[in-house]
Amino acid sequence: MPYLVDAVQSLLRQTFQDFVVLAIDNGSSDGTREYLTGLHNEKIRYVRLEEKSLVKALNTGLDLAETPLIARMDADDINHPSRFEKQVAFLERNRDIGLAGTNGTYIGEAGTRHFDWDVPLHHQEIVETMMRRRNAIAHPTIMFRNEAIKPYRGYDSRYFPCEDYELFLRIGDKVKLANLPERLYEWRIREHSVISDSVKESFKMYHFLADKYAARYLKGGGSGGDREMHQAKLWEKLDIASMIVYRKGLGVYLNVSPLGGAFYFLAAAAVNPRRGFHTLKRKTRSLGRAVCFRPR
Repeated sequence: MPYLVDAVQSLLRQTFQDFVVLAIDNGSSDGTREYLTGLHNEKIRYVRLEEKSLVKALNTGLDLAETPLIARMDADDINHPSRFEKQVAFLERNRDIGLAGTNGTYIGEAGTRHFDWDVPLHHQEIVETMMRRRNAIAHPTIMFRNEAIKPYRGYDSRYFPCEDYELFLRIGDKVKLANLPERLYEWRIREHSVISDSVKESFKMYHFLADKYAARYLKGGGSGGDREMHQAKLWEKLDIASMIVYRKGLGVYLNVSPLGGAFYFLAAAAVNPRRGFHTLKRKTRSLGRAVCFRPR
């Protein structure tokens, strides 16, 4: 609830205003219901679920949405004011693309410390990255065509907490995927958020799902190196351990100390040099500007 006001205001301040908010409340007890219903805003449709299930909430939103385009966000994050305008325009220009995410920025609990992330922009790069056990689309940033996604029956709870990664892999050989280069989303990292608590389970599931879908994406086109990567159990364990340390470092960087976070990043690189130093180089470009304050 402390961050819900900022999240809702970032929706209501969008430069593109032709939308309805489906606010799916999956069993909160922190005043969310009172705040949302008390707004008396015709754009916001409040839906209460008693079951505390993210996947159930996601699928409920899909079932209720009737618009040609559907966007997603989390309740503690912030949209850039032009997010919807730019994603709608992008999808209108590119009729062959069914789903589009964006680049963005991690923010800490106070919202003053930032850490940029970059994702691949084009379909082939996205698929190749996902087959390397990385989610190449930031789930809360997506906007997609209703008709392109609904036939695939939504998210599968068996693959939580990677239900988004599994959906992207399931549709990726039939629906064209993309990301916008602009940073249109601020993703809040908290000490006790799902992204922190389920890191180990997430990366184990990434490996499982990459193996599950390997035949579909590597058929006739995968190199021997790719196949060896999927069979290397030692590297799998090192990869998971490295990413657990890295995610811990991200939380420290954003909420405690940039220098402390840097030590975790170095440790992550040491655990798995095969991938770690590439991650370190890519992810720590902003360490030199340890804390940056951006006007709201």
